[in-house]
Amino acid sequence: MVQPFIIAHRGFSAERPENTISSFDHAIDNGFDLLELDVHLSADGVLVVMHDEKVDRTTDGTGLLKSMSFKEISRLDAGSWFQGIGEVSYTGQKVPSLDQFLSMYASRSHVFIEIKSLEEELVYKLKDLLKVYGLIPEVFSEGLDIPGTSIISFDHTQIKLSAQAIPTVGHGLLVIKPTEDDISFCVDNQIKGLFPNINFLSSELMDLAKSNSLHVGVWGANSVDDLDLVSDYEVLGVTVDWPSQAKKYFENAT
Repeated sequence: MVQPFIIAHRGFSAERPENTISSFDHAIDNGFDLLELDVHLSADGVLVVMHDEKVDRTTDGTGLLKSMSFKEISRLDAGSWFQGIGEVSYTGQKVPSLDQFLSMYASRSHVFIEIKSLEEELVYKLKDLLKVYGLIPEVFSEGLDIPGTSIISFDHTQIKLSAQAIPTVGHGLLVIKPTEDDISFCVDNQIKGLFPNINFLSSELMDLAKSNSLHVGVWGANSVDDLDLVSDYEVLGVTVDWPSQAKKYFENAT
């Protein structure tokens, strides 16, 4: 079995509050330098690292992120909701901007940036910020370079626009159950990665993806046992909340 890359989903989010500095630090400290995060655009045009369109689930605030300025967002507590091991508290963790994240991790990670919100402006702001940090290569590379970045999204319009705007950065389409149309979309738009839910892998998908020179990575594993689903396939990477457990699984499987 070829061991896939292990991507830390929203950082080491099984053990730290997701998409916070504590979560990304914990991933890096444990040897996981492939990091995944989500970005939205705030009311004042700042790229904000958060998964949900509302701040309610992962902060002590309420409301739509896009209706708030980053100054307002930065006042929120993004750690107190998280129930860690024992009595450890993560109260005081903040919602980072993508700029803040990159200032800390750009030089020592490959970051998978998931575009969540649908503003066209987000893509161009992302391009400008990646340029500041030297993360737009002159030529496209197939590898997961460090430093480096990949851009992913479920939204066809956003990922197509991003692939057109930043063609030398790797792009991937996130899907739940992949179809032939998804593969055709990737091929037609120079999108090199297809990322289905782990429960919908199939030999037909893998053969069709391989014949079209697409890399396949998976997400959606709820437990280590779910990783058995990739044992028959050569996937590029798995995105999980618990990277240490995934590492042990694949080490024992090889």
